[in-house]
Amino acid sequence: MRNFMTLLAAAAVVLSFATTAYAQNPVPDVSDKLVKYGEVGGWTIYANQTRGDCLIVRSFGPSSVQMGVTANRDVGYLGVFTKEDIGLQNGTKSKVFISIDGHLYGGEATSTSGELTRGYSGGYILSDDPNLKRDLAKRYKMTVFPETKAAFVVDLKGTYKAMAAGRKCLKH
Repeated sequence: MRNFMTLLAAAAVVLSFATTAYAQNPVPDVSDKLVKYGEVGGWTIYANQTRGDCLIVRSFGPSSVQMGVTANRDVGYLGVFTKEDIGLQNGTKSKVFISIDGHLYGGEATSTSGELTRGYSGGYILSDDPNLKRDLAKRYKMTVFPETKAAFVVDLKGTYKAMAAGRKCLKH
């Protein structure tokens, strides 16, 4: 726990949270029309025909990770979701953290119960931090909700190629 608190303190100094200008929820809504664009390295790439953007998704067990861009495409998002109880009450907000090989990133999670399909809840991190993008593309392991009972590990193998396929999808 002490190690996690040290990471949190360091993260408070170096994290750049996206501003409220990017406050619109970038995660696809259940009514959005998603069309499978392809698969790369264990990730599925979807074209969102409703919003005109693309995202990459990796699901495993009771958890799922999504990555994409906001409407202005200058800010990316990382959505982390699980069917496990993560302690979010409907409509409440709390901090959500991920650790990528010891580098801590955070954002605000809003309970999404009833909004996401198949009973997932979680939140997303908005960021224009090139370090987060680089870590997601080049590192090998991401721990979501570190130091909590709902923590899960995501193998980032294939993420670099999936992100490249997502950028290609955006150009179509």
